Amino acid sequence: MTANPERRHVVIVGGGLAGLAAAECIARTHPERFRVTLLEAKRTAGGRAGSFTDPVTAETVDYCQHVAMGCCTNLLGLLARNGLSAAMRRYSNLTFFHPDFSPSEFSPSRWLPAPLHLATTIGNLTYLDRQQKREIRRGLWKLIRTSSRRLDDVVALDWLRSQGQSDRSIRSFWDVILTSALGEHSQYTSMAAARKVFVDGFAAARGASDVLVPDRPLRTLVGRDLVDALAIQGVETRCGTAVQTIETRQGQLQCVLTRDGQRIEADHVIIAVPWHAIARLLGDAAVTAAIADLESFARIPASPISGIHLWFDRAITTRPHAVLVDSLTQWLFRQPFSTAGTISGRFYGGGSRQDVRFPGRSKLLTSSATEANSEHYYQVVISGSHPMSGSSKEEMVTQVLSELTAVFPATETATLLRHRVVTDPNSVFSIRPAVERLRPPPCPAPTELPWLALAGDWTRTGWPATMEGAVISGIQAASSVFENAGLPSVTADPGLKRGWLANRIIAP
Repeated sequence: MTANPERRHVVIVGGGLAGLAAAECIARTHPERFRVTLLEAKRTAGGRAGSFTDPVTAETVDYCQHVAMGCCTNLLGLLARNGLSAAMRRYSNLTFFHPDFSPSEFSPSRWLPAPLHLATTIGNLTYLDRQQKREIRRGLWKLIRTSSRRLDDVVALDWLRSQGQSDRSIRSFWDVILTSALGEHSQYTSMAAARKVFVDGFAAARGASDVLVPDRPLRTLVGRDLVDALAIQGVETRCGTAVQTIETRQGQLQCVLTRDGQRIEADHVIIAVPWHAIARLLGDAAVTAAIADLESFARIPASPISGIHLWFDRAITTRPHAVLVDSLTQWLFRQPFSTAGTISGRFYGGGSRQDVRFPGRSKLLTSSATEANSEHYYQVVISGSHPMSGSSKEEMVTQVLSELTAVFPATETATLLRHRVVTDPNSVFSIRPAVERLRPPPCPAPTELPWLALAGDWTRTGWPATMEGAVISGIQAASSVFENAGLPSVTADPGLKRGWLANRIIAP
């Protein structure tokens, strides 16, 4: 692209999905009016969608398995526009495993219109008794018919109990979905966010509940392939460039100052960092005064997510993924790809690589029992706080192995070669009613600070903490840049189109 000195310079601080989506939207929509520089502190872009290198096999492994759903049209659109549609494997069915019951298939009808396409799915959950199924169907119907505006200040657990949902049903159904989707339990989460999951994520349209799993590590998909596609569009991405502060004078933008002393002149700045990091970038008293609740952002509670990485000497299941019920383990994923030879990363948390014996298992767990090419890798995902949050990593792994053995008997005879527990304590923000009120718009002070925009899944997107929310926030931030330059605004994709029946049945 030919340089144009009259183009406005947009500097984006933060190379996660939000920052990348903002960069893509600006570069795609108005390449003649703006040039974009994206600054990322880590060695690879992607933010929390990142990976590490297994020191034994040299394979790239995601810190935590990320998945999308069919309703995530903005994320999928971002990938499609950049030639990466094939990077997501789509599954229309889920299988729920309970230690005391046969597997339950969650399979929407192929011929009934939404939301009736889900009519038989509850009946297929073998671990629920008739009373629970009746409760859940009534609760889902009531949720579909209740406007989201009436749920803004309501805690999910309170609403579910008010609708006759028993503790058993909440634990075995509602929390199974909500904890995986929101990273938080019903006793904390906003019911409006819960409605977003169940209505937009399952009931509103056919294909909305499809699960899409990346076919390559996130470091490759986001940190390399997406960044390379944006480079073709003229976006300059500088990794390993940490920002120290946004220099301002009485609220007026001066420059972006990096920790290595670079002074980067800019006309607009989009800050696309997590909620707990934004305040340190904006130290000017005038800026602090202009943004309501700036200091409160750092106090937004976080919810942890743990990835428990397990390497066995044989396959314990050939299923690509599974949902576990009434257990510490929530999801199990089997890695469908090999990435030997990729570059190294860093760990959020520690793990065990020495020989370890776990209670109740006769086989020695060792990191050198077999050659790497005979290893079988699985990842267990545990979202939110749980009764074993204060336990040791070895105790957590022991519990997980016991739960996997109960539903996948081959685990009993398999040798666990090694393991690693990776926990990000700030993986997602805890989407509580009070937090929802704190989430800022993309332009927190459009009159006083027209040069500033915010992006991140924690901003006011209408979505919970998801990759979809991050991409939407990037589009919103880009739109605010356009508006400040006197250009037409742009909007995020509204989502899957609802059919006539869904429009009649589902409340706004």
